[in-house]
Amino acid sequence: MTASSDQFHLQFVALHYRAVAEQQRHGRERSNRHLAKVASRALRVEIRNQAIGTWLKGTPPRLASSDQVVAVVKVLSEWAKQNCDERYWRNLLEMAQPPRDRSGAADIGMSMAQVKDPFQLGVRTPVTLSSAPSENDQQQLTAYVARQHDQDLRAVVTEAVRGRSRLAVLVGEVSTGKTRSLWEAVQALPPDWRLWHPIDSAELLEGVDSIQPRTVIWLNDAHLYLDPQDGKKSELVGARLRRLLRQSGPLLVLGTLWSVYVQGLTRAATTSDLAPHPQVTELLTDSAAVLITVPSAFTDQQLRDVRAAARIDRRLRFAFKHAREGRVTQVVGGTPFLLQRCDQAPEGARAVIEAAFGLYHYGHGQDLPHSLLEAAASSYLGDDQWEMLPQDWFVEALTYTGEPVHGVPGPVTPYRRRQPGDADTPSYRLAHVLQQLALHALDRDFPTTGFWDAVTTHGRTVADRAALAREAEIRGRYSHAATLYEAAAEAGHQEAWKALVELLEILGHKEKATAVAHRSGDPEVVRELNDFRELIRTGFDWAANKFRGSEPPALTRLQEEIRHFEAQGAQEHALELARQGMRQGEPEGYEELLRLLESSGAHEQAGNLAVHTFNLPYLLGDLLVMRMRTAHDVASLERLVRRAVDAGHSLALGDLIDLMHRTGRQNEADAMQRFGLTAEGAPAAPW
Repeated sequence: MTASSDQFHLQFVALHYRAVAEQQRHGRERSNRHLAKVASRALRVEIRNQAIGTWLKGTPPRLASSDQVVAVVKVLSEWAKQNCDERYWRNLLEMAQPPRDRSGAADIGMSMAQVKDPFQLGVRTPVTLSSAPSENDQQQLTAYVARQHDQDLRAVVTEAVRGRSRLAVLVGEVSTGKTRSLWEAVQALPPDWRLWHPIDSAELLEGVDSIQPRTVIWLNDAHLYLDPQDGKKSELVGARLRRLLRQSGPLLVLGTLWSVYVQGLTRAATTSDLAPHPQVTELLTDSAAVLITVPSAFTDQQLRDVRAAARIDRRLRFAFKHAREGRVTQVVGGTPFLLQRCDQAPEGARAVIEAAFGLYHYGHGQDLPHSLLEAAASSYLGDDQWEMLPQDWFVEALTYTGEPVHGVPGPVTPYRRRQPGDADTPSYRLAHVLQQLALHALDRDFPTTGFWDAVTTHGRTVADRAALAREAEIRGRYSHAATLYEAAAEAGHQEAWKALVELLEILGHKEKATAVAHRSGDPEVVRELNDFRELIRTGFDWAANKFRGSEPPALTRLQEEIRHFEAQGAQEHALELARQGMRQGEPEGYEELLRLLESSGAHEQAGNLAVHTFNLPYLLGDLLVMRMRTAHDVASLERLVRRAVDAGHSLALGDLIDLMHRTGRQNEADAMQRFGLTAEGAPAAPW
């Protein structure tokens, strides 16, 4: 143990002693297990009590665990009733690290002189104009026209070159030129810089501690590293990158991110809700970070620049001619031709595209095993279609979907993973633009049982099965959710045990929940079940006390202004005020807009607002109450609620059950309450 590590050990032991002693003085016993649990909840990353034990015995934590150490220290400081100086503890931990011997260690990444292939870094292959082009189109990028976001990005790169570590993420829709902009920006880096492109979050976490100053970390499609569905891994990545940016640099982290992910990854905690991804949120909102928006279309002046550059680039000339509303990069990336290929697909190929689209929409990772894709595609074919297809229909379908479209990859293409040992397992990927369309798709028919059976049997990873289980659960398909959770749990996904146990408990299957908790073999799952039961009980008691005899809330100022204009007959002004409130994120803006739309007869718009406002799920119930007061037919109400259920609306199944009760269909309501829905939407039988 060095003198520095000894200093960390002495300070940590002293703080631990004071904290435990203070708690014991008030009659509270505090174990390392309890300490780890409290700190884990605060950090949203698991901290093991055994790790705390090793720190107390004199083994200093690794620098990679600094966020975990700070989380534990904050809890201990709170218990000891003293302030926590986070910087002091981080400095202690850094000084406690043994000196690194880098003799003989290879620098990570490649020198800028070796960075020659933009397509290896995710830049999309540009469209070709003929089967035998006169120029080698596919080996060249199109001429580049810089826009405002390029200037903003270059300013960040310049800061990094001058010595300040920075993170820049280009945010926009698919095929807007985000990755190409990154490529153009790094061309200005000095030759002594390096670039590292980790293949996935696992490689990033493994290599991040070996990064040297003057390195670019290239995170194209950053959602694959900051995976919103894999909370633990994304939080680890966020924490490690935050720590990296604080070290002596300079370092430059460059990434791209679809707009659909930004709100969820940057949502801060509120008084009523924890931040879903606190480490990632801190990373993306850090003073060293900047999110730069990439517009989907070119301005008039930028289009004039494109016209000038097109004189020497026939592909850019073609894109300029065919672009609608200034969307040049989309044509360069072949998007219109790709969508046309999908529209013209024969039945077998259409089933493959639909299956890949559905798998991505419901949360499967982007790598789709051959067996999964074939089984899932079969579920999109009716009996008559199946009988008419040839024996080798799936091979023909993959040939169609994998054929390039004007030099751009087809809708569903083979993908060979770079990890050792994966080459023998063929997998496929949905085209980039179709991936984003899948994320945005709202009103889709729920897949048949065959689709969910395919995922249960052939899902690529346990995390994929668990992700689709969550989506099935949200949509009330409890039987499919339970089957997927169980398959994931049996294969080693520990969180799936907890999710399965909680689902069974919520549905009232208490004995089965207890049995599954014990079958997991993990005492923590049993403890979590008991905690969950206590949480449900205290939650009901709290709600009963809070709302017993409570008066309706008073109108807010926004609501008063809207209703004032409404009473004066200024309906359009009232609507605009409501929309302004909605754009500013005020719940009352949504509520008033829903009421105004419905009362003015704009029923379709009101329905879309209620179904698709996932962050205010009670709006659907409000709309149902309005419509039942005005004697809407029950069939149309049921269609609306079922549409919301299939869209993943969190309260929609409860609203459907309530509607069943109100219309005298008690047996259906009871079956849905206990067992959920079948894939086709009927009340499920006991399972």
